[in-house]
Amino acid sequence: MAMEEIRVVNRNLGKPDSHTLASFQASGGYVQARRALNEMEPTGIIALMEESELKGRGGAFFPTGLKWKFVRADPNLPRYVVANGDESEPGTYCNRAILEEDPHNFIEGMIIAAYAVGAHTGYIYIRGEYGLAIERVQAALDECFAAGILGEDALGSGYGVNLILRRGAGAYICGEETALFNSLEGKRGNPRFKPPFPTNSGVWSKPTAINNIETFCNIAPILENGAQWFKDLGIGDENAGTKVYCLSGTIQRTGLFELPLGVTARELIYDFGGGPPEGRELKGFKPGGASAGVLTADELDARMDASIGQYDTILGTGGCIVMDETVSMVDAALRDALFFEEESCGFCIPCREGTPNLVQILEKMLEGEGEPADLELLEEIGESMASSFCGLGQFAYRPVVGALRKFRSEFEDLVNVEAPLAG
Repeated sequence: MAMEEIRVVNRNLGKPDSHTLASFQASGGYVQARRALNEMEPTGIIALMEESELKGRGGAFFPTGLKWKFVRADPNLPRYVVANGDESEPGTYCNRAILEEDPHNFIEGMIIAAYAVGAHTGYIYIRGEYGLAIERVQAALDECFAAGILGEDALGSGYGVNLILRRGAGAYICGEETALFNSLEGKRGNPRFKPPFPTNSGVWSKPTAINNIETFCNIAPILENGAQWFKDLGIGDENAGTKVYCLSGTIQRTGLFELPLGVTARELIYDFGGGPPEGRELKGFKPGGASAGVLTADELDARMDASIGQYDTILGTGGCIVMDETVSMVDAALRDALFFEEESCGFCIPCREGTPNLVQILEKMLEGEGEPADLELLEEIGESMASSFCGLGQFAYRPVVGALRKFRSEFEDLVNVEAPLAG
């Protein structure tokens, strides 16, 4: 029996005027937030999140309930909630549809989260280039304040919740949570040392629950349907709930697909994406956007969950990029390297120096001036970049080194590596 989409996060997409308060409330919106703030104890909500085994959908897969428990337990007031909508990596657009078409969905999750952790103020940080998303999220917030959903007496509960929208300035690094905090505070978007972790010292050096947009969209459905219902949606003991995956590249059907967390790449790419264009064969795919290491057609049975790390790649936010036989893996590696060179904040040496060096070597190879020693040098630069200060640098080399390891012959063809003599 063919797998079908399960719409939990994307349940309202496609409905008329889905971005408006009237449409959201007609679909049961804010019922669970009202119940949470008026009938439930904060610790009970956190316990439910722990029982549901919801994990962050931003790529780290940290247990949401545990994160909220840490924030609530910290006595250093005030506490904050933050929604990370700085979706800026090539190949990822999982959050954009929610931000543009169903903003009340994640706002409801934020209200519940604020009450659960004991926060009265929250920030929504959205990528600066997402103009329509910013417009509609602000309109949704205005509707909520006018309707008494937000404010000093949120949903008639006597508990105050104020959510504030902040527009990013186009820096990819600000998707890293501590760089995002610096940006919110009006500082340069450089990452911070960890520890202390955001649960103890986040925005304004206060306890902060920062979650991905998709993560917040799961909160109200869990309150409505229960922890066991959510756990049963996933595939395998380690996977609870659904995941929104997005497909792009040389594939017949691009778009968003909400599926059980833990589907295989084969199911996603072929059953839902239709595979590469007719007459072409799949060469490779990147399961988690530009920063993910590329996998081969022989690895299509890898599960699209945290376990995909065993293949020396990452799931990230679920942006799967498909490449057929017409794609040069060296060209693809260069495109990714150029992006990370442009977006490096320059804070640490391994990333600041490593990214342009990767670009220079790949450009030299594609111009016909490559040398056999360049292949070893790419590996050495990657080893150095693994010690970068933050995740951007620690993952920026993977598209290049991953392609080199999985498709070495394409690189060797560009550096005139001669085959060994027979016998």
